Amino acid sequence: MVGFMASGKSTIGRLLAKKIERPFLDLDAYIVEKEGRDIKQIFDENGESYFRNLEWKALLEVTQNFKGVVSLGGGALHNQQVVDHLKIYGLMIFLKTDISVTVDRVLRNKKRPIVLDTEGELKSRETLFNELESLYLKRIDLYKQAQIIIESTGNETKDHQVARVIEKLLRYV
Repeated sequence: MVGFMASGKSTIGRLLAKKIERPFLDLDAYIVEKEGRDIKQIFDENGESYFRNLEWKALLEVTQNFKGVVSLGGGALHNQQVVDHLKIYGLMIFLKTDISVTVDRVLRNKKRPIVLDTEGELKSRETLFNELESLYLKRIDLYKQAQIIIESTGNETKDHQVARVIEKLLRYV
């Protein structure tokens, strides 16, 4: 499961795994467990490049040994090497969510560091929209290489989205 932050990768991935009777793994949670600290702490203490290296190593390990549904972090597809690896060892499902829906979802979770400015205050919706849109546009060409794309307006039920994923999976295999 790939896609931008707050697109529902973990939620839909977990439901999909249950429906198709496969195990589920959230790559971010896997990294947190292995590191013994949360992702924000890893970023704060070691920086993004250190985290991306951890993420790449975890992805290599998981794609070699895990047979189930894996949810990647929103920034996991940060270069073509990652995409190419996933195309060889898995089937990428891109949950494509409108950026305005993403902003609304991100604003509901005040624990996400991206919602706060440098003084720790909540960013305006417009500021957050512009930042997220810019980040999304940098990643979209990587996301769009997924073999399966599920577009969401944000109004569908989770069960409906899972059914759409399964329908496309059955057409694909």
